[in-house]
Amino acid sequence: MMQYLFRNMAVFCALLIAASLLFAEDATDERLANQYFRDGQYEQALALYEELFEENPTPVIYNNYLESLFALDEFRTARQVVEAQIEAHPDDIRYQVDLGWAYDRADQSRRARRQLDGLIDDLKADPDAVIGLAMAFEARGYLGRAMDTFQEGRRLLGDSHPLHLRIAELHERKGDYRAMMQEYLDYMTARPDDMDRVRGRIQDAIAHDPGFERNDALRAELLARTQRDPEHAHYSEMLLWLSIQQQDFRLAFRQARALDRRLQQEGGPVLEVAELSKNNAHFEVAAEAYQYLLDQGEEAPFYLEALVGYLNVRFLAVTDDYTYDPDDLLEIEQEYKEAINDLGINSRTVSLVRNLANLQAFYLENTAEAIELLEATLDLPRISNRVKAECRIELADILLHTGQVWDATLLYSQVDRMFRDDPLAHEAKYKNARLTYFIGEFDWAKAQLDILKAGTSRLIANDAMKLSLRIQDNLGVNGDPQPLLMYARAEQHIFMNHYDRALHTLDSIQEAFPNHQIQDDVLFARADIMRERGDYEAADSLLTLITEQYPMGLLADEALFQRAELQQYLFERDDKAMALYQQIMIDYPGSLHTITARNRFRQLRGDVVN
Repeated sequence: MMQYLFRNMAVFCALLIAASLLFAEDATDERLANQYFRDGQYEQALALYEELFEENPTPVIYNNYLESLFALDEFRTARQVVEAQIEAHPDDIRYQVDLGWAYDRADQSRRARRQLDGLIDDLKADPDAVIGLAMAFEARGYLGRAMDTFQEGRRLLGDSHPLHLRIAELHERKGDYRAMMQEYLDYMTARPDDMDRVRGRIQDAIAHDPGFERNDALRAELLARTQRDPEHAHYSEMLLWLSIQQQDFRLAFRQARALDRRLQQEGGPVLEVAELSKNNAHFEVAAEAYQYLLDQGEEAPFYLEALVGYLNVRFLAVTDDYTYDPDDLLEIEQEYKEAINDLGINSRTVSLVRNLANLQAFYLENTAEAIELLEATLDLPRISNRVKAECRIELADILLHTGQVWDATLLYSQVDRMFRDDPLAHEAKYKNARLTYFIGEFDWAKAQLDILKAGTSRLIANDAMKLSLRIQDNLGVNGDPQPLLMYARAEQHIFMNHYDRALHTLDSIQEAFPNHQIQDDVLFARADIMRERGDYEAADSLLTLITEQYPMGLLADEALFQRAELQQYLFERDDKAMALYQQIMIDYPGSLHTITARNRFRQLRGDVVN
């Protein structure tokens, strides 16, 4: 019995080895045939494909076999191969299309037309048959016939299978993006419950759209439909969504306002656009949106949020500008004080307190009053821990600004401990890591920054990543941490507005370490100081050096973007600004500034985008 089992096992193993060798030989032949085919050696490829097709007619082997026959003008043989497939697979419409294709390749256009048009004429009211024939046409490059198939299928099937999504994809392949978007929107109108699915497809399409053709087509179609059919709110909702995707907050505000009036949403969409505009530094649009909410009166549900937002935008718009008037700052300070007196201090007004303290300490050189305001807020009895934590962070910033490093780190650490895994804790942790970076505790700082690179808000994560990379790239190069120690000290001087000390330290780095890779950071820091001092030509020259000498560095795209803004807003050299924005799009497509650069480029070029 055991001998019988071993003998049969030996036979089985021998058969298995033989099959493996045969499979390996076939695989080798197919790889060789594919290589011949790719190299254009069709005679050698054909000799192998002919045998391979007889043994294993896979789609790839079948297709390459036909193409090799066509390349060698073996049209009759090709047609015979296709006809054999039709006989073997009579229900597979692909081979019927391939027969017309074979006629076409042989320049028998009349036969090809009769064969291919006949397939459309014989089409049945079956969605699978319609889709199958259209896909077979697409596979052989007959996009027009594929569209004819879908249109005939739409006529046969009626509203039960309108085929919008399939037709939209075909229009995209043909490059007719307006028709593509019409199909998507028609489907959305017919099936509003499927809006998320359509929006997902559209988002995929416009996300990979370097020429902006799909974006423009969708925008144009949505604008036409909102004007032609204003009762369909989903067109306005879609246009609002698109405008936010494109960071066109002006159009987003108009659509949010129209939706708010039509649907009586009490300002909700407008408040959302106002906040997004503020967070993306579109302060003029944000101010208009907040003003719209304020105009609804003090009894409106979002009046307080609008007032707080409006004042904060006023502060940000002035302090973010390249130049600002001290009288404007004093006027904003007074507005803040009046608002805080009227509204009191609570969770919804704490941003007013923080901004007023920041304004006083960093712009009006009144740190004593700023510290007094924040400490008084911390002493109020009915203030939540969250409000107090936000004030502690601002107070720590001001203490660091005045050189009280240890008091600042104590406050940051308190917030971090109290609000773990909360955005407040992330902000405090980042600022504490930055503080330890300032004083040269690089290992600890980098460990904290690496934690913050994931799972935090985009702004904190980006800032943490930049600082972590700076430490990583410059710490202990050639065993010497001294350049980074000096640079961190310079950055602390800049934070404290001690620009002369910062420049002296940066000069020392350039003299002592002229070939060190930290030099692009040094140039960037000097450019920041020149811009703060109003010497914009010097700032532009320094930024130019970064883009020319360190085009592959981490600061190159940021330097380009800042140069473009200087050209556009300070020097009023629109052509130069356009060229710089375009360079960002081409050379740094992954930059955080790419979308803004593209929008500004198109605006300066005079494109009609609204």
